[in-house]
Amino acid sequence: MRGVQTISRKVDAYLDLIRVEQWYKNLMIAVPAVFSLKLVDLRIYPLLAVGFLTLSAAASSVYAFNDIADLQRDKLHPRKRERPLPSGRISVREAAALSAALAVLSLATAYFLGRSFVLCVAAYICLSFAYSLALKHVAVVDVTAIALNYLLRVVSGAFLLEVEVSPWLVTGIFFLALFLALSKRKAEYRLSGARARESLREYNIQWLDQALSMTTAMTIVTYAVYCAEVPLGRRLIPTVPVMAFFLLRYTLALEKGVGEHPHEVIVNDKPTLLSAIMLIASVLLLAYVPW
Repeated sequence: MRGVQTISRKVDAYLDLIRVEQWYKNLMIAVPAVFSLKLVDLRIYPLLAVGFLTLSAAASSVYAFNDIADLQRDKLHPRKRERPLPSGRISVREAAALSAALAVLSLATAYFLGRSFVLCVAAYICLSFAYSLALKHVAVVDVTAIALNYLLRVVSGAFLLEVEVSPWLVTGIFFLALFLALSKRKAEYRLSGARARESLREYNIQWLDQALSMTTAMTIVTYAVYCAEVPLGRRLIPTVPVMAFFLLRYTLALEKGVGEHPHEVIVNDKPTLLSAIMLIASVLLLAYVPW
């Protein structure tokens, strides 16, 4: 019985290390399928599932690597010191082996899904490792790298399904990702001040508010232009106000301190959650139901 409990605790520690709860971000791979009207094609779902798991393995490799890089800093953090590495539940050697194995597994799987897709996964891993080692310590560069990683997920989905994505949609997704990254920095700053991470020493609330205002406006504008210029987008014009409400309500929820990560903010603030559901539902309804 003791041996079973030990194995169970070890498995839980590994699951904590690879952040399975963060895999939802890799659903971005399906965005090109939504806007290319491919969701009605049942043949794409096995491909999307494998692509999603490939990106998730790559992301988990990065999470483990990042925890190794931040080990000494995390030991001093009131919340992060409970993570598997700082708490001693997993050794650095074990974490490094898992990170390397997941990176190789994701790249090997991506190779069989297409040359362009494997290049996207490789770029995602390289950019993420660079972020863990250096980029996250440089103000503005840090949030830009995070936004590019979101964008790589979307672009990888387009390559995987061999569909074309509007440049306006790609631009809008980048600004939305930048908005979410800046939101996280603001939440960290409000919670812990400049002590939370090195890049926050160069930030202040006034600048973060200005940057959030800019990215909110750019997200709405680029999405509106997409809706006006692209044939499919014209059917989605009624969703522009919903998008605007979601972003504005998200910033209000952020001010209330309801969470740090995007899923925390959305789930903990009911109007934000409702607007997110309405946005997704209205896009699917207007795009796929004949009118």
